[in-house]
Amino acid sequence: MLPSEHPSTCPPQTASSSSNQIWLFFAAILLMGVASRTQESIFSNFLADTFNITAGGRGWLELPRELPGFLVVLVAGALAALPVTRLGMTGASIMACGILGIALLGTTSFGLMVVFMVIASTGMHLAMPVASSLAIGLGGKHDRGKRMGEADAVGTLGMILGSAFIWVIFDKTSPQYRTGFTCAALVAVLAAIVYRQMHVPHLHQPRARLVFRRKYWLYYVLEFFHGARKQIFLTFGPWVLIKVYGFQAETMAGLFTLSAMAGLVFKPLAGRVIDRIGERWVLVADGIVLVLVCVGYGYALQITGDMEKARKLACACFILDDMLFALGSGRAIYVSRLVHSPQELTSTLAMGVSINHIVSMTIPAVAGAIWLGFGYQRVFLAGACLAVVISCLASLIPPKRRAGALPRKRTSRTTGTKRT
Repeated sequence: MLPSEHPSTCPPQTASSSSNQIWLFFAAILLMGVASRTQESIFSNFLADTFNITAGGRGWLELPRELPGFLVVLVAGALAALPVTRLGMTGASIMACGILGIALLGTTSFGLMVVFMVIASTGMHLAMPVASSLAIGLGGKHDRGKRMGEADAVGTLGMILGSAFIWVIFDKTSPQYRTGFTCAALVAVLAAIVYRQMHVPHLHQPRARLVFRRKYWLYYVLEFFHGARKQIFLTFGPWVLIKVYGFQAETMAGLFTLSAMAGLVFKPLAGRVIDRIGERWVLVADGIVLVLVCVGYGYALQITGDMEKARKLACACFILDDMLFALGSGRAIYVSRLVHSPQELTSTLAMGVSINHIVSMTIPAVAGAIWLGFGYQRVFLAGACLAVVISCLASLIPPKRRAGALPRKRTSRTTGTKRT
């Protein structure tokens, strides 16, 4: 349960104080969105142009890049004494150091680039459970989806600004990768400063170093399969557009911007839908639509028979898939209804991130081998199969109980008396 359900753990705050914390949180999310999307918009093109990396090499590179996500539960556990807002500050600072290292030293040495990439990834993954935990902790019992949707929308606005920045400054004949990475690092520093200014008393108690409970098994399994689904698109979605359809860095940034603008409207709506109908049906629908996206993405050329139409279909699937990621907040909201305290929620979400990355570390290497051996189409066919599994698992989530509904009381067939 969350603070609203445990008054003793949530000291009273004035409306003005609470509002200030929410605005600071939104500012931090906005800045992290700018920093991460600025880096993401140019990273794949940076690898292709600077190191001439192949699809197989791109897949293997995800192993060290995603390793910090697997280890985040240990890092967060080691920092258990820190309030969750300070954990966010630490994550943003580490991310800034890594991106700045890529800008200054990683453009000339592949080895140094990998080292700083891992450092940046460590900071980014450390901040992931912080954002979800704060969004839920700053919301009420019945509007967690709304608050997460608002946070997602603010993060999306940051992504729009980051993508638009790359779209404007980048010259495809002479890409300014160093400038782009440096600006991303500076924005991450600003995010760390904002996190430092936050003070949310009821979230400041020490956290458990490690939380792994049997009753959260479905959440863990959903995170595991989502890690596979996520990494196929994050790694090979842009790679298809770059290698198959010839998209340049500024074109990718423009596509990211269009995707983010669509998400700006969709993500708050998705949060409200989760509050209204529950996580179960939203996550089931997510899997069903994802099947169509995978087929469209992998087989656009076969479906349309025309390169230009295939490009448009692949772009549409890219945007739709990016929007579907907003529905993933349903997993965090589902487990938030099971936990006993805000501190346990943060530790549980960190465990979810680690489980998510057990598979996301290895899937890119496997998918890269499938690409080289059987073609990129088979990669997305595998993604469609994963989507079916995710939808089936999501159907096991207990349906949302209507507000105010009481458990049924069983009666004896013989005496009609109520059983307690």
